[in-house]
Order: sequence, then structure tokens, then C-alpha cells
Amino acid sequence: GVDHVYGHGQLHLGEPPKTLDAEAHQIMLVDPGQGEWHVYDETGVQQDHFYFGNPADYPILGDWDCDGVETPGMYRQSDGYVYLRNSNDQGNAQIRFFFGNPGDVPVAGDFDGDGCDTVSIYRPSEARFYIIDALGENDGGLGAAETSYVFGNPGDKPFVGDFDGDGVETVGLHREATGLVYFRNTHTQGNAHAQFIFGDPGDRIIAGDWNGDGTFSPGLYRPSNTTAYFRFTNTQGNADAQFVPKPASSGWLPVSGSRG
Repeated sequence: GVDHVYGHGQLHLGEPPKTLDAEAHQIMLVDPGQGEWHVYDETGVQQDHFYFGNPADYPILGDWDCDGVETPGMYRQSDGYVYLRNSNDQGNAQIRFFFGNPGDVPVAGDFDGDGCDTVSIYRPSEARFYIIDALGENDGGLGAAETSYVFGNPGDKPFVGDFDGDGVETVGLHREATGLVYFRNTHTQGNAHAQFIFGDPGDRIIAGDWNGDGTFSPGLYRPSNTTAYFRFTNTQGNADAQFVPKPASSGWLPVSGSRG
């Protein structure tokens, strides 16, 4: 559970502003109405764009083939399948498998530190994460969970990152109504290892290693001004960096991952 909630912090840059590391994680924005993915550099300039998925698919990003590059995935609620591609370009999925129950939310990450990302389940109806360390077989289903645990409150939005730099990605939750960010550093049940306020109501959360220090921290995409904000530490405070990705739209969804 969450023990304490701290006061709101404004998102603005100090002087001088920091910049994102050019070799660290990147942000993508996905237009869910078109299935179009937009790839940006560390300043928000578009580097590439491509189509993958159908309208209304839910985007995820992960290193599905263990080559060090994170590439697209889509969860299609209409048929219950996850579709994964191993390159950041237009084309068909290389693998697909059946995912969870209606209402489940996919979370992607390297949950066991083996260098490969997998797709796990957050079930809001139970406030429970189901951690799965292997991809589902093509045209099959997800295997049994290695572990599961209750964490957080239903309605909070899940995200994933290596928040302590130990090589294993774990789960966090974001309360969009208040900007509360909280996470655990192990795949066990318990209270949050850290929690703080970052951002404004309605912001959409991502996480990444923005400054190359080996530790993930939160980023936000703010639909109201189509601006991305980045915090370099897992502490309360102002954004350390920000940019306005172009093109962008209020309805687009953020994902983040390694450039390889």
C-alpha cells in the first residue's frame, strides 16, 4: 500500500536545463487511431515513423528477441491477442499469442534479468500483477505466472522499470488524478519502496534511463500541451528535462525503450 502522499511539485526546468542522454532510452508516441508509431531523438525531433497494428490496439515496447533493441508490440482487445514485431519498421507481427482475461493490461519488461523482455499481466479487478518470464508460444497462450502479488489500488496505471539499477525490471503504478508515482524494487508483495508526486492530473507515465546512469526514473507525456517531461531521479522534484515532440497530438500514447 501507499503510506504517505507528498505535496505537489510544479513541472518546470531549473537553470541551466539538463538534456537527455543521446544513448539512453528514447520516447515514441503512438497514434492509436491510425496505428502509426513516431520515433524521436533526445530533443523531440522525429527520426522515423511507421505503421504497426490496428486502430484501438494498446501499444507496448520490448526487446522480444534479446538483441538489445526494443521494438513494438500491440494488445488487441477485440481478439485477445498480443502481436509482437522484432524491428522498428512497418510489417507484420513475427509472433502472436493469446493474452489474459478481458480487462487485463499488458506490462512489458525484463522481469528476471536475463536480457530478454516478456509480457506480463496487470489485472485491475484484483489489483494483482502476474509476472511471466517467457513469451507465449506463437498462436498459443501465455504460460503460467512465475509469481503474482497484489500491489496498489485499482484504477492506477501500471508501468515498468529498473528503479534500483540491479538489472531486474519491476512494477510501478501512477495515479493520474493526483500525480502519485509509486513502485516496488522486488517481485514480492508489500508496500511501495518509493513514492512521490510528479506531474499534473491527466499526465501519462512512462519510465526510462534518461541520463545513462543505469537507473530508470519517470517520464510523462502531457496531452494538454503535447510536452514530454523527464525526472532523472526517483525523488520528488521538478522535471530535469523536457521537450515538445513534433509531430504530436493530445490523443497519442507514449512508450519508451532502449535505442540499442
